[in-house]
Amino acid sequence: MDAKRGENAEEPDLADRPSGLIGAVDNVLRMLRLFEDHEMIRVNQVARDMNLSRSTVHRMLTTLSHHRFVEQDEFSRAYKPGPALVDIGLAVLDNIDIRGLAHSALTELRDRTNETAHLALLRGTEVVYLDSVESKHIVRTGGRVGRTLPAHGTAAGKALLAELSDDALVALYPSGELASATPRTATTLDELRRQLTEVRRVGYAFNDAESEDDVRAVAAVVRDKRGRPRAALATTAPLSRSGASWAAETGSATVAVARELGSRFG
Repeated sequence: MDAKRGENAEEPDLADRPSGLIGAVDNVLRMLRLFEDHEMIRVNQVARDMNLSRSTVHRMLTTLSHHRFVEQDEFSRAYKPGPALVDIGLAVLDNIDIRGLAHSALTELRDRTNETAHLALLRGTEVVYLDSVESKHIVRTGGRVGRTLPAHGTAAGKALLAELSDDALVALYPSGELASATPRTATTLDELRRQLTEVRRVGYAFNDAESEDDVRAVAAVVRDKRGRPRAALATTAPLSRSGASWAAETGSATVAVARELGSRFG
């Protein structure tokens, strides 16, 4: 019976859907939500539950399998959540978990340094800022929530890049050339390597107006109890308030708060 359904029979509930929905996308998302109640799903089961033809369900699952959102069990031939779907879910949970745990740490770091504090993650050759707590000074560096910046020109980015192997660095920067945001930004992989060696030596990263002309920053990695890097905490300040001793003093405070935050992760 399923194999004989016409194309119109595959959209039985269009009248119940809000205007503006794309039917095919809606069907795929509804199918993925079946994993909320089932460890694995089968073509016949999905076709019956969603009132779709088996050929349509098979095409949907084939497409999702190609993108690794589902994978077919070798023995039962049923479909289970694939690595891409699992990774996205874990990444979202991790980011929510990190933001929730880190906000109080950012406030503490702001209060200890009197400067703006940030939480950042590494995404390829960029850092993305998840949260910020701004300084109470009238003249201050602003929050960066949602912003992305080149990792090699930021303290947070360098703190996280310093956790990578040299092979991983080469994979990120295969040409060996780096874009320059200011005259102080590293422009070669060799120059970046030297900076990362210093990061590992002193335990924190320093940005001397390398991403923005009037901003200095320090950053430290947040490691969980297994020693895995989870994020970076950064402290930023205007050049006018970040003199010769600023990096060492603020770096020490940033490392201490990052270490305490890391102890909260399993």
